Amino acid sequence: MSQFPTISIVSPVYGCRDCLTSLAAEVGRALDAAGLSWELVLVDDCGPDQPWSTIEGLAAADPRIRGVRLARNHGQHLAIWAGLAETRGDWIAVIDCDLQDEPSAIPRLYEQAMSEQTDAVVVNRGNWKDSRFRRFASRAFYKITDLLGGIRLDNNVGNFGLYSRRMVRVLLSYQEQEVFLPVMVTLTGLPRSTLLLDRCGRHAGESSYSIKQLVRLAGAIIIRFSDRPLKLSILLGLTISTVSAVLSVLLFAVWLTGAFTVPGWTSLILSVWFLAGVILAVLGVHGFYMGRIFTEVKKRPRIQLDKTTYEALGGNHTLYGSGAATSTGVAENRQDMTRIV
Repeated sequence: MSQFPTISIVSPVYGCRDCLTSLAAEVGRALDAAGLSWELVLVDDCGPDQPWSTIEGLAAADPRIRGVRLARNHGQHLAIWAGLAETRGDWIAVIDCDLQDEPSAIPRLYEQAMSEQTDAVVVNRGNWKDSRFRRFASRAFYKITDLLGGIRLDNNVGNFGLYSRRMVRVLLSYQEQEVFLPVMVTLTGLPRSTLLLDRCGRHAGESSYSIKQLVRLAGAIIIRFSDRPLKLSILLGLTISTVSAVLSVLLFAVWLTGAFTVPGWTSLILSVWFLAGVILAVLGVHGFYMGRIFTEVKKRPRIQLDKTTYEALGGNHTLYGSGAATSTGVAENRQDMTRIV
């Protein structure tokens, strides 16, 4: 491409190979009709259905489609970050590959962003067509992050949205090992607005997020972005100490009356077990934070690319997050591009 596109679309690919042809067609139809130049960056997160051959075929058929294959499975949000680093457009849309997020909405997002002069327009997903269990799991996920992490997020707002080059540059400057797009968009402090759109049914495949993965992700977000669990552990300790002190005074008063004639072995053992459990739980919370610190100080690259459809990487695979800029797949004369992920 001799000219940078107006809009780059990033889509992480995992378990939805059968959606890719339809996704590319929908993107082309929607943005060509709106008169917007575009590119589609498909990030293969090493899915079980081996989508890379399909991505290569699409890229060969249309130069506006670019494929990036990660060296291993990194998870949805790091795959998004890898895609953001490869974009060249003035605006960047993030969209799921399963067509639950309609590409036809991207021109509307662009129009709203331009009219409101905002750095992001995120989509309120309105009424979902997922199963009740999937909707319940999503609501529970956001509720847990709000309760334990103090992170207020709208459970109807996900990754789907349009983001300015300025916001993407700020997002790529964050060097945490774990990222979560909705939270980090909020942390930028840049202006954003919302567009209400009902979410469509899944074109093919099924959600890769199990309950176990959602719980793990919630825990990672809480520990990564909040110190509330540490404060709650202090509050728990103070509460138990206060209750113990009050009960000790009451029990001593009862003992003075002669009501206790036999020492209470059962109550003693139960108290020991209870306090031991609380101590271990609090130590576990602190251990999670120490583990996250340990992960950060190692300074390992958080994303490694295997190959792309537009440039052979040879033996030197592209590394992200190591503190050094890389050069694959980016116009070298553009000063506002950030390649450190």
